[in-house]
Amino acid sequence: MKIQQLAKAAAVAIAAALWGCAGNGSYDHPVVATTGGHVQGFIDDSVAVFKGIPYAAAERFMPPHEHEKWDTVMLCTEFGDIAPQPPVQSSSCYIPTDTLAHMGEDCLNLNIWTSTRSATSERPVMVWLHGGAFDYGSSRQHLTFDGASLARTDDVVVVTLNHRLNVFGFLDLSAYGPEYAASGNLGMLDILQALKWLKNNIAAFGGDPDNITLFGHGSGGVKVMTLMAMPCARGYYHKVIIQSGTLEGMYQPQDMSRRIAALTIEEAKASGPDELAKIPFDTLWYASRRAIGRLRAEHPEAASGDIKFAPVVDGNILPRPIFSDSAVNVDADVPVIIGSTFAELTTRNLLQNPDCPDVPHIYSMTDDEVEAEFNKRYGAKKDDVELAFAMAYPDRPIRELLMMDTKVRSLVLRIAHMFAQRRDAPVYVYLFSWVSPVNDGSAMSFRCSELPFMFNNYELAEFSRAGGADARRLSRIMSRCWTSFARSGNPNNSITPFWRRINLGYGYTMIFDSETHLETYPDLRLMQLLEPENVKDIELNNE
Repeated sequence: MKIQQLAKAAAVAIAAALWGCAGNGSYDHPVVATTGGHVQGFIDDSVAVFKGIPYAAAERFMPPHEHEKWDTVMLCTEFGDIAPQPPVQSSSCYIPTDTLAHMGEDCLNLNIWTSTRSATSERPVMVWLHGGAFDYGSSRQHLTFDGASLARTDDVVVVTLNHRLNVFGFLDLSAYGPEYAASGNLGMLDILQALKWLKNNIAAFGGDPDNITLFGHGSGGVKVMTLMAMPCARGYYHKVIIQSGTLEGMYQPQDMSRRIAALTIEEAKASGPDELAKIPFDTLWYASRRAIGRLRAEHPEAASGDIKFAPVVDGNILPRPIFSDSAVNVDADVPVIIGSTFAELTTRNLLQNPDCPDVPHIYSMTDDEVEAEFNKRYGAKKDDVELAFAMAYPDRPIRELLMMDTKVRSLVLRIAHMFAQRRDAPVYVYLFSWVSPVNDGSAMSFRCSELPFMFNNYELAEFSRAGGADARRLSRIMSRCWTSFARSGNPNNSITPFWRRINLGYGYTMIFDSETHLETYPDLRLMQLLEPENVKDIELNNE
């Protein structure tokens, strides 16, 4: 205990010296001592920024380990390499993508944003985990993944990180020898290694190692839940925020993951893992794509999204599936925020092509065409579905039912109530419903549309910037909820309507829209009609 106290005191002293120099404007290049060596960042309008700090190193198909120490001051003013992956999606008005990232296998690096305005080592730490279906993505994939605004306005420390993906992060070679026992979960072990690094170093950057919040979107949200199900990760985080992280393929049973590995070796024409380790990434990645395609053909009964690279239930690192029957096998003592967007993937094809023929343009359809589509989709349930939508969203045109997401939203409700069975730790549910005026609002509240708002970076994306003062207000409200939760485990604050936690029998949703407000689950009846399996166990007393 005494050693820990001395270490924390030393970190405070370093932080005080750093912020003292930065605050008076005489020192624009802050230097911090880490366990690996000194790192130098830069000051961006009262925020100290450190990019590309190596938190670990790793050999191909092997677990991460501590990075080799360095004697000189490492310049950390540019982003590091991102994990090798398929070509980056081109930027658009909806998804402002950083297309300049360099890929490389030496990709275990992280970025830190922290305020210089006070000398403290007790700021909440928010660790962002990017999405990308375990195949692609990075700490800089979306231009709004910039932590400066949150650090500056809400006095939190923001961390984003890269880790191994696809065939390098989740190829399960465990059948080929004990040295590969962890190979199916290397991407998750990379994230855990980053959390261990933060535990030892973040105090020197003004952060509290005993107050770390994980937040992630899509597969980033699944990574958050996977860490919650990994016993070896307990104690390295204290709160979680799961954003749209509920799609299929959350994890792989080991028989399937080993089969993917065997077929990948076959497709790569390699004799085994040793030879596979020498093959260039492009060759290896395309071999793995063909392998996954073959496995999907072998199992036509499985949804295509269920066979992919994902964390492996190996009985050790991930002992059990995150969900089994009606139980959730995760850390029971962690406060949770979980939610999704109104449209999620239903407008996805519109993001790159507003004239996409595969998506109905609901506002150009006649009433008869809308009615015909309702009959086609809902059959005998049509009248009940229309009534349920009208009761849930009385201010929305009935035709928006055609674009409403039900799959992700119903899974959010299911998972939230599984979490609530733990009883002690609070669970908060949200739905993001704001619509940008870009392209006449055709993309609606699409998947990822909340990202500029909870990072308080609405001006960095064209679709959110187009919302003007309305978007600016929502950005401030939503980001304050996220940082308040990171600070205390409770998202309530002085500028947001009171957000009630859910309980068994009592469900509430914070609706983030032009007018943010709390409701009971407005769409539960709709989910019961359209996704009955996902919400069958939810019974409310406050409907």
